[in-house]
Amino acid sequence: MTHDEAQTVRRSRSVGRRTVTIGQIVAGLLGLFLVIVGGVAIARLGFESLTGDTTEVLGIGHTLALGIIDVIVGLIFLSAATTSFGVRSTLIGLGSLALAFGAVVTIEPSPFDDFLGDGRPLGVLYLLVGIVALIAGLTTPSYVTEEAAFREERVDEEHTVP
Repeated sequence: MTHDEAQTVRRSRSVGRRTVTIGQIVAGLLGLFLVIVGGVAIARLGFESLTGDTTEVLGIGHTLALGIIDVIVGLIFLSAATTSFGVRSTLIGLGSLALAFGAVVTIEPSPFDDFLGDGRPLGVLYLLVGIVALIAGLTTPSYVTEEAAFREERVDEEHTVP
């Protein structure tokens, strides 16, 4: 055997994954914002009346019902931010719902005044949440990037066959 035949090639592969996407960051920020706003409204109002009393949080009138809705939607956004695989569909789905809800409340705010606390400013808030979520969901990749690096080494065999 020649010297070249007595060598083997050892190939090793190291893989790095980018685990955080822009969609996760946006979903986390939207979720955190909604949980804080809803939590402040709940803390100020208590649990006595679901739709009777109102309080202002960031210039938007909130009832207890709206505070609970904000917290639930925020928790869904936060749970979607924990994984890179489900965040895109959650952002697109909840963003579409928030956009539609915000448009309805902005166009016709009076039916929502008694139940949710405030009409037009609430509609604008949910329009903005919906637009941001949709843009982030549509621009977030639906896959995780995997980067691989190969390294080859030539290794002499210890035992050669005669």
